Amino acid sequence: MVIKEQDEADDQSDHRKNMMAKVATKPAFLAANSITHYNRVLGKLDLMAVVDELGSQINGIKNGGMERAEEVLASQAAVLDTLFNSLAIKALQAPGLDMQAVVLKLALQAQKQCCQTYEVLAAIKNPQAVTTVLRQTNIGQSVQVNNGSTDNISKLDLENELLEHSHGERLDFGAQGTSSSANQDMEAMEILDGPQN
Repeated sequence: MVIKEQDEADDQSDHRKNMMAKVATKPAFLAANSITHYNRVLGKLDLMAVVDELGSQINGIKNGGMERAEEVLASQAAVLDTLFNSLAIKALQAPGLDMQAVVLKLALQAQKQCCQTYEVLAAIKNPQAVTTVLRQTNIGQSVQVNNGSTDNISKLDLENELLEHSHGERLDFGAQGTSSSANQDMEAMEILDGPQN
C-alpha cells in the first residue's frame, strides 16, 4: 500500500514537473514575466493575470486581428521620434565635439528605427499583392519559322545534293589514295622525362 502511494506521488510529481516546463517555456508566460519585471508604471503586476491578457491578445492576432500590432508599432514610432528629438537637442548641449558626435549618432539611430517601424506598420496596413512569376526558358537560339505552306516544295528540292554529283549519279571516289612522300625525314618524338627536362 505504501509503495502504491509512493508511485502515485512520483507520477504526480513528474506530471507537475512536465506542466511547469510547458508553462515556463510558453512565449506568453516568458513575455509576461518580462513585463512584470520591467513595467512598473502601475505597481507590481500579477503574473498570471498578465499571462491571461497576453494570451487573449495573441489569439486575436492569430485570428487575423492586427489592431494590437498596429497600436504597438504606432506607439513605438512615437516614442522613437521623441527619443530622436531629445537626443538631437542633447547633442547640441553635450560638452566637446566627441561627445556631441556620440549623442548625435544615437539620435540618428533612433530616427532610423522610427522610419523602419513606420515601414513595418505600412506593410501591415497595406500588404503587397502576392504575384507568382513563372519562369519560362526558350532555348532555341536560331529557330527558323516557316509560315508558308509545304505544298510548293518539290521532290527534287528534298533530295540530298551532297551524295549525288548530278541527279541519279553517285559520286565515285575511285581507288584508295597512297601515302604522301612529303616530310619523310621526320622522326617520332622521343620520350621526355618531365621533372628532368
